[in-house]
Amino acid sequence: MKINKIQSVFAIAILAISCGEPEKSASMQEAHKIHNQLTRLSGELHENMVAKLQSLEADVEAAMVAGDSLLAMELARVEGQLDQLDVLFHDWSETVIEVPGMEHDHSGHDHAGHDHGAHDHGAPSMEGMSDDEILAIQQALMAELEALQAQYDESIE
Repeated sequence: MKINKIQSVFAIAILAISCGEPEKSASMQEAHKIHNQLTRLSGELHENMVAKLQSLEADVEAAMVAGDSLLAMELARVEGQLDQLDVLFHDWSETVIEVPGMEHDHSGHDHAGHDHGAHDHGAPSMEGMSDDEILAIQQALMAELEALQAQYDESIE
C-alpha cells in the first residue's frame, strides 16, 4: 500500500511538472534575445548621449570664456546634432513594446527617461501576433537602434 501512495505522489508530481508552460518557439526565443539586447544597447547609447551632451555643454562654455568663438560654434553645432538625435532616440523608444511572455529583467536600465520595464508607451500590443511577426518587429527595432548608434558615432567623430 505504501508503494501505491509513493507512486501516486510521484505520478502527480510528474503531471504537475509536465503541465507547465509550453516551450517557446525558436522565433520567440530569438525575439526575447533581441529584446534583451535592445534594452541593454539602448540604455548604453542613451547614457553615452547624455554624458556627451553634458560634456559638450561644458566645453562650449569653456570655449566662450576663453574667447574662442569659432570652437564654441563648432561644439554648439555638434551639441545641436546630438540634441536632435536624442529626440529621435526618444521617438524610437516610444515604439519599443514588451514581447509577450517575457520576464521583466531589464537590469535597471532606464534608457529613455522612462521605466522601460513595461514597454507600454502607447504602442500596440504584440498579443495575438505570430511568433515570426514578433521576431520581425524586434529585428526592425534593432535595425533602427543600430542606425541611431551609427548616427551618434558619426556625430561625435
